[in-house]
Amino acid sequence: MTAPEIWPANRDNIRKAAELLRAGGLVAFPTETVYGLGADAANDDAVARVFAAKRRPEFNPLIVHVASIVAARRLIDVEGRAAALAEKFWPGPLTLVGQRLPSSGLSLLVSAGLDTAAVRVPAHPIAQALLSEAGVPIAAPSANMSGTVSPTTAKHVVRSLDGLVDAVLDGGACAVGIESTVIDISATPFTLLRPGGLSREEIETVARPIALPDDATAVRAPGMLSRHYA
Repeated sequence: MTAPEIWPANRDNIRKAAELLRAGGLVAFPTETVYGLGADAANDDAVARVFAAKRRPEFNPLIVHVASIVAARRLIDVEGRAAALAEKFWPGPLTLVGQRLPSSGLSLLVSAGLDTAAVRVPAHPIAQALLSEAGVPIAAPSANMSGTVSPTTAKHVVRSLDGLVDAVLDGGACAVGIESTVIDISATPFTLLRPGGLSREEIETVARPIALPDDATAVRAPGMLSRHYA
């Protein structure tokens, strides 16, 4: 395996990265939270490569990144209080886990066998540019080996996934440095599945109350495994 190319995140390289994603490649890119390991979320083979590269358990779902609320509504049911959350905090470090729409076209591997999908609209300008250029939903868990510290620079990505990713868009250090907050909107009350860059208190100003998962809650989103924040 060869080391991935690190590309400065200029317009030409963003275009190249989008082409690579559409062709089934893996591209790491910056978001405001951490660097994500991107793959076309509708491509079974590409999504399977993400799980293999990260040595990630197949029962642990992936977050799908899109450029807008409009694009998110093509993938999951976002209505009522969920729509209020999306309008308040997207783009931003919030992931919503909602009922996957039959017409979404997402690979079932993304959802790890569940009837839901985790979706986010990132705020980082490079992520936004890449998503817009690619024109497809991008599955993008953190760009590191599962169980290790999430990467906040391009060099961190290479250190963790050397030879396992096709290219890295270098956008400097991530501003937030921890993953997005994940909220399950598929049932009432909404449930906080993973703490992250947006506080529970901020979320409850829009949608209260927010429940906490119990021990019997299935792994419906990244970050619910006991080792995640070890």
